[in-house]
Amino acid sequence: MLHFLLAALAAASLHAQTPPARVFKPLDADAAVFWSRQTTEAGEFLRELTDRFNAATEGLNIRVVHAGGYDDIFRRTSASIQAGVLPALSVAYESMTVEYVAAGAAASLEPWINHPDLGLTEAEQADFIPAVLETNRYPQYGDQLYSFPFAKSVLVMYYNREVLAKAGIEAPPATWEEFLDQCRRIRRETRGFAYALNVDASAFNAMIFSMGGDVVRDGATLYDSAASVQALELLATLTRERLAYQIPQGSYDDEAALAAGRVAFTLRTSAGKSSVERLFGGENDRWGMAPIPQSDPARPATVLFGPNVVVFNTTPAHEEAAWRFIKYFTSSEVGVDWALATGYVPMRKSAAESPAMQAYFERWPHNRVAFDSLTFARAEPSLAGWQTVRGLIEHAVTAVVTGMQTPEQAARELT
Repeated sequence: MLHFLLAALAAASLHAQTPPARVFKPLDADAAVFWSRQTTEAGEFLRELTDRFNAATEGLNIRVVHAGGYDDIFRRTSASIQAGVLPALSVAYESMTVEYVAAGAAASLEPWINHPDLGLTEAEQADFIPAVLETNRYPQYGDQLYSFPFAKSVLVMYYNREVLAKAGIEAPPATWEEFLDQCRRIRRETRGFAYALNVDASAFNAMIFSMGGDVVRDGATLYDSAASVQALELLATLTRERLAYQIPQGSYDDEAALAAGRVAFTLRTSAGKSSVERLFGGENDRWGMAPIPQSDPARPATVLFGPNVVVFNTTPAHEEAAWRFIKYFTSSEVGVDWALATGYVPMRKSAAESPAMQAYFERWPHNRVAFDSLTFARAEPSLAGWQTVRGLIEHAVTAVVTGMQTPEQAARELT
């Protein structure tokens, strides 16, 4: 009797955690629409890959639609859920996906990944870098797979070798203490700024991770923790001593300043490597990439960037086409092409071990930095409401670097 009651309670708990699925009308009856954020070269290559898939696959074609930035896509999807009409699949961060699951819109991918004909074998699943796949499982929803990795990168440090050399610095900093020291030396020797600060919630979370901290535990935020206050204090020191300045939000002025020699450092996604390389005119001896500084280099951490893809509850034909495309896009062969064309990191071990990727790694030592950082990259929380939290984080950081609040005040308010 007790066993039966426990089983019933467990089943009730799982049912409570997993909202009932709703069925939505597909945006296009004749094609599986994919809402993407990719632009420029990455966008063009995504369309090229989609054309290859469509030419080789029976069933509904995939139609890529640029739907704006990530925030635009989240708002657009939320409105479409209310309207009852959705694309077949869309890019989404984990914090977006939980909102879609709660609304009954996101399809569980468990039946597809374990499908006897269309699924992935155990060996194929094990081929993915653990961090990029596991972040798509949602503990609050029975640990089910509600999204799939799409385009992954990590936060890295970009540095200008020439600016460092003018200050007598031979190598980029490995610790945050060295980072502050080098910024001060650059200020003394060049009279210029050392760091162009892009206020970004993920970058701030990465600082906390790299300082040995965390941002959420048991459903509560930890922004008043020692690591969080330490990160805010460092940013306050950098701006107070005129070692760093804040760039306009949403701009890439930091990358332009780095290439022009106006700063020595910026922290950005590794997926921006090709953009930085173009700004330096292909002169790779003038700049470099490194892992972000750490409090303890023996226990490193950074943040895992990049969207996943979500399949929506529409028709069986649209869902099958979406899954077939996901399986194709994340194959080892296509993963190599995608990584080499865009700068995103390969998500599968076999892709990283391919001759083409190995040749790419050997071409320039810094080409390995992003992939090597994957081993200690951490995903941000996959909690409902996290999109709102991100805005609050950026507001708090801005308040500190502009002198409107002390680190302690901002940390207390943010928590």
